[in-house]
Amino acid sequence: ITSFKDYIDKVDIDVLLEYRIMLYRGQSSKNPLLPSISRKGNAANTTNNERKVLEEFKRRSYQLINNTFSNDWEWLIFAQHYGLKTRLLDWTGNPLTALWFACVSEKKINEDSYVYRLWTDTTDLVNTTLDDPFSIQETKILCPALNSQRIVAQDGWFTAHAYSESEKKFIELEHDESLSNNIIEIVIPANLKEELLGTLSRMGINSRSIFPEIN
Repeated sequence: ITSFKDYIDKVDIDVLLEYRIMLYRGQSSKNPLLPSISRKGNAANTTNNERKVLEEFKRRSYQLINNTFSNDWEWLIFAQHYGLKTRLLDWTGNPLTALWFACVSEKKINEDSYVYRLWTDTTDLVNTTLDDPFSIQETKILCPALNSQRIVAQDGWFTAHAYSESEKKFIELEHDESLSNNIIEIVIPANLKEELLGTLSRMGINSRSIFPEIN
């Protein structure tokens, strides 16, 4: 992109029809689109460990939280919120939120950043009633329950990644056969980032709006 307006022009496109879902992810670096559980090596099948860690997280959390979660998807979202490594990758339905995440890192302020745009439709959505997080066979889109201030503020969505038995790894989203053709990469030049952050703040997109809790 060459300006804030140019960014808006690139995300304000006419392919978003009624049956499609448009998601965005901002990254300060050009890293593979992988969930945190697989970023240090995506070949290991961590499924059994993930399940055990989540059960232990539940066991230790009951006396510390007020929330009542109806399924393991909601537990995974909550656990990820507090730093547990999961098979969920954060996305947002708001392109301005994604741009803020791409630009905000002070350590990477002098490096180009990236926003990824992913479109799909409801056929790729997780059925949270029927699907088990640790048994899905392909990457799915998770539309979370609006049970936290942060998810509401960030218009949070997730991709839920499956371990591929045929490939023996978690597959990077940009190489996923079913979704890779639906992803574009928007480069955010380093020399625009401070200006973009100022523009976003004037439009109400800043740390106060993105993280509305006590954090």
